[in-house]
Amino acid sequence: MNRALFRAMMKQNGKKIAKLATGIVLYEGLLTWVYPVISENPAVAQIAESLPSTVKTVFGVSEEARMDTFEAFISGQFFARIWAMLMALYNVETANELLAKMVDDGTLALLLSTPVSRNEFFATQALVLLSGNALLVFFTLLSLYVGTFIFEISIDRWSYFRFGILGFTFYSLMGAYSLFFSALHAEGELTLTFAAGLTLIFYALDVTGGLSDQLSWVRRLSLFQCYQPQEILEGSMDPMGRIIGLGIGTLILFYLAMKVFDGKDLAL
Repeated sequence: MNRALFRAMMKQNGKKIAKLATGIVLYEGLLTWVYPVISENPAVAQIAESLPSTVKTVFGVSEEARMDTFEAFISGQFFARIWAMLMALYNVETANELLAKMVDDGTLALLLSTPVSRNEFFATQALVLLSGNALLVFFTLLSLYVGTFIFEISIDRWSYFRFGILGFTFYSLMGAYSLFFSALHAEGELTLTFAAGLTLIFYALDVTGGLSDQLSWVRRLSLFQCYQPQEILEGSMDPMGRIIGLGIGTLILFYLAMKVFDGKDLAL
């Protein structure tokens, strides 16, 4: 890793991370503020329970999941879909900017004219991507811990911490395959299309598989099967196996991407 390059890239991506983190914090603050009022109204819980299973699936809530807990509320309103899309978008866009876009605008040619090897450059960019994910997960959890404390909402902080680790590895894998596409094609628009397209396919498979029993097998083809917020937050699922699998997958993709990038004939 090149420390000077890492500092420069983190500074360059700092504004994007800060804006996204601010939006996450404000939205979580709003949810924790309104939840005590909603939870005191039994009619809201009855309405939620009466929702068809297909509607629950669209919002990322399983058919058997409870609807009367804070975990159900924060999962359905934020973690299952909104946070997932924000983090996926961040990783796809950032991976493209860290490699393919730098080839397009000539920045990479300037950097590689200095005593910085391709492997050193790639390792630095991968660490920048992982650091951004870590910061966003940290602020997401911190905001939730503070909000639930202020509004006296009882939660199992350890379950939320484990979910945060799962989220970090899950989105890091998305960033890893996005960076792999950047190394493979090194063309900004093309790599963005491939990475965003694959992510949307995974998302569509997850939603489609939950619409009927006949299509349930489709969900097994989706990466989002590893990401089930409510079950983890309620403690009904142990995410450790998925965390390990996602972590190993991320490292393998980073290694393959580095090898591809190191041996690629780039028009610099």
